[in-house]
Amino acid sequence: MKTCRIFKNDTLLFCEIQVADNFVTRLVGLLRTTELADNQGLLLKKCNQVHTFGMKFPIDVIFFSKDGKILHLEHHMRPGKVSPHVKNAYWVLELQSGSCQKYHLEINQRLVVSQ
Repeated sequence: MKTCRIFKNDTLLFCEIQVADNFVTRLVGLLRTTELADNQGLLLKKCNQVHTFGMKFPIDVIFFSKDGKILHLEHHMRPGKVSPHVKNAYWVLELQSGSCQKYHLEINQRLVVSQ
């Protein structure tokens, strides 16, 4: 699977982000993962809604536009839940629970995906 890095204001936030950009990688997602480290996550391309059915741990979920603007944040999304449908979302970043608060992520901030 491809990987990328995520920046905020030229500061590297996450360096081990896997990119799910095809049917199989999007289908499997984090299902085979038992935990995420601080700098790990999954970036879903062309996505505006996610679920956590079959997951083993809660996650933070960031929905952002194609140009990087954060549109919606889901804090501590527990297994077995469905996120809201986020209009205009292009990317969805799934991270270790607590990451949004730890990195002071807020709606309207911009994130940069670098491969």
